[in-house]
Amino acid sequence: SLFLYISCVIITKREVFIMQKREELTQQTKQNLREAFWSLYIQKPIEKITVKEITDIAGYNRGTFYLYYKDTYDLLAKIEQELLEVVDALITQWLENDALHNLPDHMEHLMELAQTYSSYMGVLLSDQGDPKFASQLKEILKPLIACWLQIDDTNKESSLLCEFYLSGLLSVISIWLCEEKDLDIEQFVQFIISHIFSITNINSSLVTR
Repeated sequence: SLFLYISCVIITKREVFIMQKREELTQQTKQNLREAFWSLYIQKPIEKITVKEITDIAGYNRGTFYLYYKDTYDLLAKIEQELLEVVDALITQWLENDALHNLPDHMEHLMELAQTYSSYMGVLLSDQGDPKFASQLKEILKPLIACWLQIDDTNKESSLLCEFYLSGLLSVISIWLCEEKDLDIEQFVQFIISHIFSITNINSSLVTR
């Protein structure tokens, strides 16, 4: 009947609404736990951070923490993984196109991304960060760097050259993020292209827009 149909529609909409609210609450809870963890991580090594400290700051009990994370290392790993997935998606998209001839644009997008996640990136790429994160980020960026340098990164010497540029690039990005960005994104990108990549065999036309 029409009444039954309308009742079913109302119930369905209500269920959808409840599910959406639960998802919003879940995401907010996880975000609060992450922010509490990060406020501690920027102050001391992860091995000295306890679940109780995190939940006390976030305003939850320890049981809530364990609904989403195994331990503090799992929480850090998930933060890192989300950042790496965002970068990986961008790099994959660029490599499917002509990455070489878009160096300035790609570099600017990378810096915008780093700036968006600066509270995480600045710490993770610093001396107090997780070396594993930097290594994984290098592996993601390596094919793009090889494309920019126009080299075969499967070759041993070329692989070493990639590592040299990757280490330098991540180091200057870390410094830029942590020192209140004295240079804006456009200035910083021009600096990188002109001073880091200009001595390679990249076509000189790439350093200008």
